[in-house]
Amino acid sequence: MNRRNVLIHLSGLFLIFIVFVVSCEDKANSVEPVLDWRNLDLTEEWQVGKTNVVGIDPEKLKDGIKSVKSLQGFYSIAVVYKGRLVTEEYAIGDISTKYYVWSITKSFLSAIYGQMIDLGLLGDEFGTIDAYYLSLTDSLKKSIKLSNLLTMTSGINDDLSYMQKEDPPQYILSNNLVFSPGTSWGYTSAGTHILSDVATKITNQSARDFGDKNLFSKIGIKDYTWTVDQNGVSNGGYGLTLRLRDMLKFGQLFLQEGKSGGEEIISSGWVNKSTSMLIPFNEPQSWGYGYLWWITKVKGAKVYYAAGYAGQFIIVIPSKAMVVAATSNSQPVQGYVNNLYDTIMDKIVSSFSAPNDN
Repeated sequence: MNRRNVLIHLSGLFLIFIVFVVSCEDKANSVEPVLDWRNLDLTEEWQVGKTNVVGIDPEKLKDGIKSVKSLQGFYSIAVVYKGRLVTEEYAIGDISTKYYVWSITKSFLSAIYGQMIDLGLLGDEFGTIDAYYLSLTDSLKKSIKLSNLLTMTSGINDDLSYMQKEDPPQYILSNNLVFSPGTSWGYTSAGTHILSDVATKITNQSARDFGDKNLFSKIGIKDYTWTVDQNGVSNGGYGLTLRLRDMLKFGQLFLQEGKSGGEEIISSGWVNKSTSMLIPFNEPQSWGYGYLWWITKVKGAKVYYAAGYAGQFIIVIPSKAMVVAATSNSQPVQGYVNNLYDTIMDKIVSSFSAPNDN
């Protein structure tokens, strides 16, 4: 073998060696220590994870993110998988941006009700509102239970003008009911504002102040706003602004069944009850409502989510140890919200497998 052939041979061996080393490094990078994703300390910052790990199809995930970002009206999306932040994309805003999350506010209010029960401030959710509005004379309105307000079965009309009124609760309860309490389902932000007002009567503070002490600060949410009505009552229907990463923390708290770093923030009983399909919308019970959470099934697996007007989402997928948060323009094009949700579920969530750790 002449000198030229020897050099070519050695070069080939060196190239094979480099490819082997890089391949080994890639495999090494695909292994991450397992986090206790069922009990993270949510006051801490998110650990950032890789996408080339077991359980994630990185190319499919990349394609899903690309599809979401192509939708007109998209603002941001992030995914936590097994306790790590594996995807975070912003088209509008950045890590510090507080987004209007609209009716996601309702799911936070539901959590506050669970905490009031946990703390013994409220016996249960089955009492009627006449205990808090002594001037009520209408027998049907007096029969509205807190649970009716939590499940949108109160019959209170969805009149969004309540925040402009001098006395919003009085205005809401002066209107006629659209159906008898407990007989049907009807979405109503006005009804959830009654819940916020009742919470204020129970705790002698706004839902925001109560939540700041008992909920937000416990999971590291510090930078947020929550609007109030003219009497200082937190808007029960749509008042919150939140950072994308903090939306994930709220979802992760529920994935962890109310725990954070070994501390019970909300009882697991309330977490499980509020995210159960208490009001089925169809016969197969594949879609329904809990206590201010939307409930669905995807390939037989339970998924629940907080949803806000125009495409704001906190989606929890327990079977995959996943939380997805997304924000959008408050004036989307027609069909955008359904396209966003379907793309998240069909292309992004399907990129992940169920965890195989114990």
